Amino acid sequence: MFADPSDAKARADYIHTVTKSMSALAEYDYVHGTVLVRVSHYLTPDQAAEYRVAANRLG
Repeated sequence: MFADPSDAKARADYIHTVTKSMSALAEYDYVHGTVLVRVSHYLTPDQAAEYRVAANRLG
């Protein structure tokens, strides 16, 4: 959870940039408002999408 949505987005962008070239660190990241949900890459895309749906339901 971050102070404002732009901080959450900036962190997600940073994580994506850092892990882009390292597949072992890849993950699914979902931003909803001030919340950044980070989900393991060991989940299937369908499983990870369930976390995205849940994140979108956050207040």
